[in-house]
Amino acid sequence: MLDAAWAMFCSKGYEAVTIDDVAAHAGYSRMPIYSLFGDKQNLFFALWRRAIAEMMETLMAGLERGVPLRDNLRRLAEAAAQSRPFAPGAAEQLFFVVQTIALSRPEIEDELQALSRTVIGRFAAMVADSTLAKGEQLRATPDTIAAHLVAHINGMSTVQFQTGRGYVNVDDLVAIFTAIALKR
Repeated sequence: MLDAAWAMFCSKGYEAVTIDDVAAHAGYSRMPIYSLFGDKQNLFFALWRRAIAEMMETLMAGLERGVPLRDNLRRLAEAAAQSRPFAPGAAEQLFFVVQTIALSRPEIEDELQALSRTVIGRFAAMVADSTLAKGEQLRATPDTIAAHLVAHINGMSTVQFQTGRGYVNVDDLVAIFTAIALKR
């Protein structure tokens, strides 16, 4: 059902998609969709959660505990520079839809904030679980570093989603991530 919702969203946009469209595309009646998700807004929030989980797995796949932070930052930069898991503009539009939904649905806003804390927490754990070379010091707490890394990746992703192109090379991204994480 989520694959059908994604296909419909990418082809028609959120406003034009109906539960009936998603059900027809998935080969179901609309009742299972209402039973599982309750409404169109919850369906699209579930789609957003899946998209974030997929993106996180892509970004975190090469990171390891106990290795030098610089190595993990390089691996993160490589994954971020090559990551284009969605059609240009689609994920950004989905983000906008979910943010708009959250304005009127406090329970979705709470879930969205919890998901944000989870994402920051995973990046913070990577920073905390990495080793530092002799003389290296973190610029801030792992949580603060993680928030800045995520913010940078989000900004870079927005450009990629809007244009369908990546404008950052890995070495530049490594330099930026290193400056975010380590004192000079």
